[in-house]
Amino acid sequence: MSLADLLPAAPTPADKAAPAERRRRLLTLLNTGDTNAAHALWLQELATGDPAYRWAQSALERAMQQGDFTLMGQLGKLLAYRWHSPWHPERLPTDQPLPRVPRDILTVSKLRHDAGQFAYLRQLGLLDATFDATINIYHHLADRLVAAGQSEARKEMSDAERALIGNTYNRIVHLPDVGRVARALSPSWNPRDIEARFLEHGEGLVVIDDFLTPQALQDLHRFAMQATVWTGIRYAFGRFGAFFQDGFNCPLLLQVAEELQAALPHVITPRYPLRQIWGFKNADDLPADVNLHADFAAVNVNFWLTPDDCNLSPDTGGMKVYDVDAPLAWDFHTYNGRTDIIKAFLRENKARATYIPYRRNRCVLFNSDLFHGTHEVHFKPGFEHHRINVTMLYGQRENDQLHRSLSSRPDLQTRWGRHNSAWRSPAFGRHR
Repeated sequence: MSLADLLPAAPTPADKAAPAERRRRLLTLLNTGDTNAAHALWLQELATGDPAYRWAQSALERAMQQGDFTLMGQLGKLLAYRWHSPWHPERLPTDQPLPRVPRDILTVSKLRHDAGQFAYLRQLGLLDATFDATINIYHHLADRLVAAGQSEARKEMSDAERALIGNTYNRIVHLPDVGRVARALSPSWNPRDIEARFLEHGEGLVVIDDFLTPQALQDLHRFAMQATVWTGIRYAFGRFGAFFQDGFNCPLLLQVAEELQAALPHVITPRYPLRQIWGFKNADDLPADVNLHADFAAVNVNFWLTPDDCNLSPDTGGMKVYDVDAPLAWDFHTYNGRTDIIKAFLRENKARATYIPYRRNRCVLFNSDLFHGTHEVHFKPGFEHHRINVTMLYGQRENDQLHRSLSSRPDLQTRWGRHNSAWRSPAFGRHR
């Protein structure tokens, strides 16, 4: 049964209810587990347009603040409707047009990536033969951009291109069902030891090997490979992002986040609720030190999914974490995006880097204030070999009890600029 079958044939008094009442009903249905009825009501809510997504985003933030992992997952699914395709697991009514996706910019790397993912899904029998033509069209459009000298350009999709691929490009075409497992976190590491190393040595950095159980690792890698949710395309060097509210959302991801908070209560304290989950993948080689940044949270959990034999250079592919915090006065766009300023700041502070080599199922747990970045990536070519990492962010940067003040160096604070709304990331707050 599709959601279209659940919609009433004619308007009812409830359908005509004020938005606030409808939204209260929707949350009640989600909280009681009546997800079919809730999603049918969500389709009615979508008639309000962008306000529906703004409300759902605010509701998601409240659920995260309250630690309601079940409600987080349900609200994340509602927000991901903006990436709907005709193949989405939750079908839209036939008379309802597809939403205009927030990002319909063409890039060569995105076209190549999606063609590779569609081909991968075809090999698994998860897409039908009609996608063979779509794969060819994606390659043709990419080749045409390269021939026009636009291999690194971002091109707005034309009406003709939208007619060809508008129902698939940057949309959720496939979303695997990845549920909870008996246990997500591996019993091979001792949470008390990890907390002691994180808190008592003053570095705010711990590496955990064999982070997930074999089943959890296998299922999360399957989700990352199969889910067509890599809609974050503003990054250079063939990097793609996938965000919780845009479809990078499954019960197992939330299980990992929930078990972590329970396992490490002195590091991920009740003061630090889950704020975001995202994935990043590298489809191309990445030069060293091009994405140095700090994050908007208090605690960062980063772990790697791709098999080690995909890494052509085992000495690279990992992460650098510096022993210098981003000043609290810096705004998000400075501490997260101004690599030139960050590098100068690190030089002046004589920052020392710890390099953590890439290993599958390795987790890097660290203070989000610390400047960090992917060191360098040289993985095998081809969709099956892309480097994939998952990040979970807990707490707000402004509430970080571990932040080390630069009060002894006020010249650095003023030299690089003073801004006040430093902690919050547009990756979470904006509707993507």
